[in-house]
Amino acid sequence: MQVELGREVGYRIRFDRKVNLATRLAFMTDRLLLNDLLRDPTLDRYGCIILDDAHERTLSTDMLMALLKEVCRKRPTLKLIVMSATLDVAKFQAYFDNAPLFQISGRTYPVDIMHLTEATPHYINASLAAVETIHAKMPPGDILVFLPGEDEIESACTMYRDQMEDLEVLPLYSVLPFNQQQAIFSKTSNRKCIVATNIAETSITIDGIAYVVDAGLGKEMRYNARTRQEMMQLGEVSQAAALQRAGRAGRTQPGKCFRLYTKETFEKGMTKSSTPAILTCQLRSVILQILFTDHTLKELFEFDFIDRPGFETLLRGMGELVEMGFIDTKGITNQGRTAVMFSIDPQWVYAITEARKCHSVLSMTTLAAIFGTQKSIFLRPHSHRHVADKAREQFEHPLSDHITHLNAVFAYVRMKKEGKILPPQWCSDHFLDFRALEKVLQIRASLKKQVESSLGLEEEDFRESVFGKEWEVNLRKSLAIGLFHHTAIRWRGKDMYRTTHQNTDALLHPNSALVSGNHEWVVYTRFVVSGKQYLETMTAIEPEWIADLSYFSEEKMPKKGTGELVQGFLKESLDKARAGRI
Repeated sequence: MQVELGREVGYRIRFDRKVNLATRLAFMTDRLLLNDLLRDPTLDRYGCIILDDAHERTLSTDMLMALLKEVCRKRPTLKLIVMSATLDVAKFQAYFDNAPLFQISGRTYPVDIMHLTEATPHYINASLAAVETIHAKMPPGDILVFLPGEDEIESACTMYRDQMEDLEVLPLYSVLPFNQQQAIFSKTSNRKCIVATNIAETSITIDGIAYVVDAGLGKEMRYNARTRQEMMQLGEVSQAAALQRAGRAGRTQPGKCFRLYTKETFEKGMTKSSTPAILTCQLRSVILQILFTDHTLKELFEFDFIDRPGFETLLRGMGELVEMGFIDTKGITNQGRTAVMFSIDPQWVYAITEARKCHSVLSMTTLAAIFGTQKSIFLRPHSHRHVADKAREQFEHPLSDHITHLNAVFAYVRMKKEGKILPPQWCSDHFLDFRALEKVLQIRASLKKQVESSLGLEEEDFRESVFGKEWEVNLRKSLAIGLFHHTAIRWRGKDMYRTTHQNTDALLHPNSALVSGNHEWVVYTRFVVSGKQYLETMTAIEPEWIADLSYFSEEKMPKKGTGELVQGFLKESLDKARAGRI
């Protein structure tokens, strides 16, 4: 349009915006558009909304489609266009009242797709054979190999380098340091072979790729409402994902895709499309958003999702929100209306609110920012993981992984104020992710403004001395109360714990400073299943800090059919703590 960015054409993202009153066309993330809809249920300032990449089926996109469907019925003049490369056409047309379909052919070169004649479980070895064949016998063009995870990728990279010469082998996965990720775009005189997770399916376009080798596998996080577990599962990707992967070979020239699975597996073993996030995540935020838009508790279970989440997942989320005071029998409370406008999980909004009583608002807001990012602030490169573990020890706290994270962030802030060394260099020396730390500080600054305006907290509430025994105890107490439904008690040995109420066994994560610490009670950030069951990011707590919460009253504890408590030892520990205060 030949106009200045920020005037007629602009954009809005989480921490940046270039729009003004003259803006006619604005690009934004799905989360920001959802926030607009929550504030303005009719979206009167928009005449046309285009939802792109609908096939990714994020929580925000699914919520937008459901709520925009209602808006379109109220505003017949509003135009809604849903765009996707791999959309399940019949399903989406039916959902949007048989809306018209426009099919536009992609501007890609043809890709020859070849399958194995027999299935093999040794997909890394099979990938090596495919790459060797391409490198030795096929015309110039870079290679993109899809494998499911970091360990498999690093193992394959080592094999490729050992077996082939004149081949630039580069890994690509989400926790890889940013500068190493950027290496995939560098020019080289040799043929490149990039070994990646599904991050290279749609998020990144790499010029020069002419050959794709696809193992047909991926790792996906799944949420189990009954046990509150997040489980990393290895499984076959969908047909849509497989087609996206093959398409990477035809971006700049005709290409070839070598699938390390049979055609029968593709046609009969793979689902047509990927599982939407609404079916794989906990739904606290979703529940609050639906109730915020004037839907009743009854309507929550009848809400017009494209794919309806499990009844138990909704019920679990409602129970947690009731315990936090965000919903009651009438629906969403005033505290819930406040929480829904935050861009973090409601549990962290609750934790920040409760931290005021223990003078730990700044620390809890920082933790909410840390765990609101998608990347760890700690780097652990595969080839230097032991050195990285040693570097992390200088920040470790024996009673709290949460304080370990805070120590790293506060050390980074102090270093920046002193100005004696460049921040990226300091981060590199300490195996910390510079970009992740900067993101944490951005999120914290944004949260601080929201907390002050929405929760009625003042600058005084953020003043705390982040050192010393009193601060440590106050923060641990705040975490115990703020994350009360993520508690576990030691069970059978030093590092085996059992989650309260869910009665699920788990080990302390090997990276935790609490391993072999013999702590009776802990509070944790996540329960993950990756081979074994682990509690991740923990803090040791005292039972007397939580004994009076209604969540730990006897009537709230799970019981057997006979009326006997499932976790009698849990009540004994809490009763002992209560008696000790008398």
